[in-house]
Amino acid sequence: MSNNTSNYQEYTFSNLLEQYDKILVPMIQRDYAQGRTDKKATDVRNNLLTDIFSDKDVHFDLVFGSNEKRIIDGKEMNCFIPVDGQQRLTTLFLLFLYGQKAGKTNTELNLSKFSYDTRRAASDFCKSITSEEWTVQKDKKVSDVIKDSSWFMNYWEKDPTVEGMLNMLDAIHEKCKEITDYPNLNKVTFFFFDLESNGLNENLYLKMNSRGKPLTAFENLKSKIEKLLRDTNKVETKWFPENNAAPKDSFKEKWKFFMDRDWAIAFWDKDNPSKYDVNIAKFIVRFLSGYWAAFGQESEEKTIAENLKVINKKEENDKNYADYIQFEPIEKVLKLDNAFPALAYALTIAPTIKPYWSKDTIKVSDKSEYKLLSVIFTYILFDGVESAMRFAWNMAENYVSEYDNFVTYCKRAGEIYKFKHENNIATFYESLSNNKFKDNISDQLKEEIAKAKQILNGEQRSDGKTWEEIIIEAEKYAFFKGAIRFLFTKESIGDDWGEDVFNRKWNNAKAYFKEILEPNMSAMNKAFDNAELLKALISRFSPENFWKLLWHNSKGVFNNNDEAWRYYLLNDNIVRPIYQLMVGERNILECKPSQDFAQNTIYQLSNTKLLDFVIQKIPKSWIYQYHGHKAIYPSAKGVFLDSGIRDRVLINDMIMLNNEDKVPGTNFLYGSNIFFQYKQQYYFIYYSNNTVCLMNDNWEGKKLKNQENSDTPENNFYFSIDEKETKESFLHKLDCLIAQAFPDTDKSVCLECNEKICESTLEE
Repeated sequence: MSNNTSNYQEYTFSNLLEQYDKILVPMIQRDYAQGRTDKKATDVRNNLLTDIFSDKDVHFDLVFGSNEKRIIDGKEMNCFIPVDGQQRLTTLFLLFLYGQKAGKTNTELNLSKFSYDTRRAASDFCKSITSEEWTVQKDKKVSDVIKDSSWFMNYWEKDPTVEGMLNMLDAIHEKCKEITDYPNLNKVTFFFFDLESNGLNENLYLKMNSRGKPLTAFENLKSKIEKLLRDTNKVETKWFPENNAAPKDSFKEKWKFFMDRDWAIAFWDKDNPSKYDVNIAKFIVRFLSGYWAAFGQESEEKTIAENLKVINKKEENDKNYADYIQFEPIEKVLKLDNAFPALAYALTIAPTIKPYWSKDTIKVSDKSEYKLLSVIFTYILFDGVESAMRFAWNMAENYVSEYDNFVTYCKRAGEIYKFKHENNIATFYESLSNNKFKDNISDQLKEEIAKAKQILNGEQRSDGKTWEEIIIEAEKYAFFKGAIRFLFTKESIGDDWGEDVFNRKWNNAKAYFKEILEPNMSAMNKAFDNAELLKALISRFSPENFWKLLWHNSKGVFNNNDEAWRYYLLNDNIVRPIYQLMVGERNILECKPSQDFAQNTIYQLSNTKLLDFVIQKIPKSWIYQYHGHKAIYPSAKGVFLDSGIRDRVLINDMIMLNNEDKVPGTNFLYGSNIFFQYKQQYYFIYYSNNTVCLMNDNWEGKKLKNQENSDTPENNFYFSIDEKETKESFLHKLDCLIAQAFPDTDKSVCLECNEKICESTLEE
C-alpha cells in the first residue's frame, strides 16, 4: 500500500507494521494510559476489549504521524512516528503479542518492529517481550509470568508504560477465559494519514495534544537536553555508573541509557511515584543554576542568573518543576565547558552522598534540596577529596538554606576551584586559606578559612594529635555539625588558637553538651540539664547584647535545646559572654534589679526562678510585644515582663491566685488575664489592659457580673488602675466594687471607710 496520497487510507495494524521498518512511539508522547488501573482507564479498557472480542468489525478512527529515516543499530531504517493514535496502536500490539505467545494466532508479524522511545525502560521491555522466550500459562497472570522471567529487569516495574502494558496483557488473559476463539485482529481498522507525504509536519501535534495528557516539565526538559548532546567518544569512567550493558564509547548514548535506568531509579520514590519527574527535574535545574553561578560568563551572568532564579522560585507543591521549565537559560548553562559531564557525574554520585558525621540515608525527596546539592556540587569540582567534602558539609549545614545562599556558595566553591587550578596549588586547604574572595563572605566561610590556616600552619600540639584531628573531632560532636568557632574565638573569628585555652573550652563543651542528641530534648548533659548554665550566660549580657539577641527572636532562646544553644554559641553579638562561659567562668555575676527594662530583665532571668519556669513550662520562648506589653512567649499564656503594677498588687496575702498563674520563686504571673479570689468568696479577673472586673461566683461560665443582666461593658462591675496604685488602694477598690454589686447585704460595708460605699473611690 502506498501512503503517497492526500487522502486518508484504511489500514490494519498488520498493514502498518509491514510497511515500516520500525514504529516508534516518540519521546514527546505520554505513557501508555489504557493500561492504568484508575476507574476511567479500567472502563475504557473493558469496553475496548469487549468490542474487539465480539469479533465484529471495529474502527479505531484516525491514526496519523510522520515518516522519518533513523540510524538504529547501525542501519538506516524507515520509521513511522505516531503523533496521534499511540494508545490504540499499543493495544493492538499487545493483542497480537498475546495471540502469538498463547498460540491463538498463526500470524507471522515481526512485532519487534514496535517500540517506545519515551523512556529506555519501555524500549527495552518492548524489545524483550518480543524477542525472549515466554509463554502464556492458563492459571497464572501474564504479568507474573513475565516478571518471573530471568530476562525481566526489576526496575522496569517502575515505568508507567511497562506497568500499563502488563495490566493490559492481564486483562486480555482474563477476557480469553470468557471466549472460545481468539478475535480476528485484522477486523480492527483505522484511517491512516502520513503528515510528511501531505506536506505537513509534527508541529501539528502541539495543536492536537490538548486531546491527551500534557507532557510533564521533565519530559520536555529531557527531550530538549538530549537534542543538545554531542556524540563524542570522550567519556570518563567516573561520569557514569558501572553497568556492563551500557554503550561503551558514546557520551550521548551513555547519557540516554542511564537517564532511563540508574538515574531514574535514584530519584524514584516508591511512596510517592508521581513525584519522580519533579524530583529529577528539580535536581537538574538546581544543579545547573549552581554551575552557572560558578562558571557563567560575566557578560551574560545577570540575565541568565535572574532567569534561573525565576525557575527555582519557591512555589507550593513544586509547581514550577511540574508544569513548565523555561529552557533558554538551561541551554546557556549546558553550553558551558564541561557542564554536561559535571551534570552526569552529579546524577551518578547523588545516591552515594552521606553526611560525614552521620550514617543516615538521604531520602529521595532530599536529593534535590539545596544543602545536599551544595555537597554534590563540591564533590564534582574536587573529585570527592575528603577535606573539600568536610568543608562542603560544614557550609551546607551552617550557611545554605535556600536558593540565594546556595548559588552564593556555588560561586565561592567555583572561586576556590579556579584559584587552585590557575595557581597549580596542591591541596584544598591551601586553595581555601590563600584565596582572595570577591565581596563579603559569611561567618561560616571565615571559620573554614581560619581552620584551614590552623591545620596548615598551627603550632604542633603537645598531646601528639594534629590540629586537623582535633578540629574534625569537635566538628562531629553533638549538635555542632561543623560550626565550632566558639572554641577558637575571643574577639573575632580565628584569633584565639592557644592550645591551653582551646583545650579548656573543648573539655567544657563536652562537659556541658550531650554527644548524642534526642529530638526536641535538652542539649545539655545531666549535670547542666537545668537553667543554671543559661543563667550564667545571660548574667554576662550587656543591655546592648540583650536587645540584639533576645528581643523579637524566634530561635527559642530560653531553652536548653540544640537550636537555642547553636544560636548562642555562633552569635557574633555575644562573643565575649560565650568566651567567658566556655573557658569555665560559670558563676552568675552580681547584677541587681534596675529601673531600666533591659537590665532588670537580665537580672530576673539570671537571678530568679523565672528562667527555670520558662524552660520547663514554655517549649518555644522569646521576648516580643503582646497587647502593648513586653512578654516572654507573646501569647495569652506568656510571662509579662513589664506588668509591674498588675503583679505588684496581685501578689498579696489578701489575694488568692490560681497556682497555674504564678511563676514560682518570682514576682511574675503567667498569662495575660489573671483570675483571682478575694476574701475567699469573691471572684475577679484582671485584664492585661489594667481593668479589674467582678465575675459570677466561682468564675461560673467565665462570665462577668453585671447590672440589670446587661451584656454591655459599661454595665459590668469593674474599675481601672494606674501607675500610682498601691496594694492598699487596690484592696480598697475591690471592697468598694463588692459593696456596689451587693448593696442590700452586709457585703456592702467598705472595710476601709466602714460606710455604705465609697462612690468617689470607684469614680476615680
